[in-house]
Amino acid sequence: MQIADLRDQPEAVLQQAAMLLVEEFDYSWPTPESARDEVASVLHGGFAFAMLGADLIGWVGGLPEYAGRVWELHPMVVRRDHRRRGVGRQLAAAFEREARRRGGLTATLGADDDATMTSLAGVNLYDNVGGHISTIRDLGRHHPFLFYRKLGYVVTGVVPDANGPGKPDILMAKRLLEF
Repeated sequence: MQIADLRDQPEAVLQQAAMLLVEEFDYSWPTPESARDEVASVLHGGFAFAMLGADLIGWVGGLPEYAGRVWELHPMVVRRDHRRRGVGRQLAAAFEREARRRGGLTATLGADDDATMTSLAGVNLYDNVGGHISTIRDLGRHHPFLFYRKLGYVVTGVVPDANGPGKPDILMAKRLLEF
């Protein structure tokens, strides 16, 4: 397996990148066309890296915010049959290196909970946003926020109802440079 710039890959790999979005995030990219548009948008506005084997194993994108001082990790997707093997960790590390190289001070991401995997789902977050965030917990289904927390990301906020009633987006961030 090797990490390579997604921009330099043949059209067949770009198509695999799009189809991986449809397969793993059909609620965000329900059609191949919407997923192809997302791949093109990330490549146009930022950067992306692919983990390659015989086929595409996964990919990560980075989009600039705040004049490039902040970079959003968006999206990151790994084929199900390659999860829990360090692929996501390697892709996240490649994203962070490139964001730093481009002047990034902070990395951000959103980890949707549209499947009731955390204590933030299915509740009215507006009644005590800070309290709910401070007591966030996984409900036993291994929500991605746990993975990102292992990489040093912290929960910095939440967008209540981002994916429908009771389906928040969990906002996370990580400092990229030491002070």
